[in-house]
Amino acid sequence: MTKHTVVVAEAQTLFRDMITSFVEDMDEFRVIGKLKNGQEVIDFIKQKEVRPFLCLLDIHMPIMDGMECAKKLKETYPNIKIVLLSAYDDEKSIERVLSVCADGYILKSSGLDEFKDTLRFIVDGKFVAPQKMVQYFSRRLDSLLRLERESSLHYIKEHFNHRQDFNKREWQIIQLMKKGWTNRMIAEHLGISEGTVKNYLSIIYKKLNIKNRVELLQMLSEMIG
Repeated sequence: MTKHTVVVAEAQTLFRDMITSFVEDMDEFRVIGKLKNGQEVIDFIKQKEVRPFLCLLDIHMPIMDGMECAKKLKETYPNIKIVLLSAYDDEKSIERVLSVCADGYILKSSGLDEFKDTLRFIVDGKFVAPQKMVQYFSRRLDSLLRLERESSLHYIKEHFNHRQDFNKREWQIIQLMKKGWTNRMIAEHLGISEGTVKNYLSIIYKKLNIKNRVELLQMLSEMIG
């Protein structure tokens, strides 16, 4: 049976030895490197000219932490599996994990069986994370989907009761305003000048019986939420 090669990076010797022992206790894996920080991981891979199947990286390490190391590894060796280890599951830590495209996230408070199951799931190509992290990601995804839906032209037209006095360009500008775009961004996107955008906005304000951009944004917020 061919074993998957693993590099373990953990600043504290006791945890590093424990993690190594847990991994080597599994038939599927073989630890080829025990290192103290992310820079050592990068150097090890370059000097040894090996590409481990999996890197277990503690988030909090000196010189180069697990997050920075994960980012560099994914940029250079995108096929290497990256699992981050941490004692924290706060939202700030979760956001950082998602930003580096890690393959898994394991809390140090996890039980041994959970730790081993996580590694096996990751071998099968699954992303594994604590329940709190999954719930956080789900909330963020719901929020993004809701924002996308509420910024759709159809949704906006519905809440303006499909007014017939707006032309296609005016609807486009209202939609882009809802997305928070500036006049310059709108102009560049539509291929028109900023002055033309301002002219369209003046017409939109007059049709809606409002005075300025602030009132339009407030109206969009109140109507679309």
